[in-house]
Amino acid sequence: MPLIGLGTWLYNDTVAGAAVSAALGLGYRAVDTAAVYKNQRGIGEVLAKFSRDEFFVTSKIPGGLNASASVSALDACLSDLQLDYVDLMLLHWPAQTLAAVQEQWLALEEWAKSGKARAIGISHYCKAQMEAVLKVATLPIAVNQNQYHVGMGHDTQPRLHDKTFAESHGILYEAYSSLCGPCPEPHNTELITGPLVTSIGRVHNKSGSQVALRWVVQQGIPVIPKSASPKHLQSNFDIFDFELTDAEMATLSAATSPPETGTPQAPDDAQDCSAEGSPVVV
Repeated sequence: MPLIGLGTWLYNDTVAGAAVSAALGLGYRAVDTAAVYKNQRGIGEVLAKFSRDEFFVTSKIPGGLNASASVSALDACLSDLQLDYVDLMLLHWPAQTLAAVQEQWLALEEWAKSGKARAIGISHYCKAQMEAVLKVATLPIAVNQNQYHVGMGHDTQPRLHDKTFAESHGILYEAYSSLCGPCPEPHNTELITGPLVTSIGRVHNKSGSQVALRWVVQQGIPVIPKSASPKHLQSNFDIFDFELTDAEMATLSAATSPPETGTPQAPDDAQDCSAEGSPVVV
């Protein structure tokens, strides 16, 4: 799985297709989409022009579906993307009870075992929800995808995702919204033109957004920043020719802004999961 890919949230078929085409032309090899984005047909039309071994595709189906509805949604993703399989398929958010979480995971497993996904995972799951899946899983949880950006390093990540627990079970943490795109003003530009990231960027002749993304990938966490601009796509991609110092990493990790934009509610029977904030599913 590449350390950087292209996010496509809020892009329609046309914009998403153009962004994927530009990104692949610049050297990107990973694309992230989802059923609820309603842009998989546009993305599929572009991917059909490339060899299958040239790209890594992640898709997601809505959480909370029963087994049969899950399989229907999974098959619809492949049909829209014009693919025989995806590299990674995620459950986009957890169901409202741990029993339902387990039911949907097992449906995803059976679908993947037919060769339709090379790996499977979850998104917006906390430790209790991961534990529920692990009790019944016969395939690995490859990835847990959650919001993560500068400003969340001091306390929010452990609440959302127990990194030590996950790593002990081979679960990779993947970050979305690493530039805090869903953040309300003025936080929505804080990791692009804000004083903290731009001051560090000047030392390395890099932009603020490149510093913010580098902070995440330097922790070994993949990112999927979104852009339809070739200039910004190239900038986001050029984060592997410099390294932040330990002091710079510590300064960025200690930042308390921008804040998390909200996490999904906990399942009814998983009270140790956080229920703070309003759901923002990306």
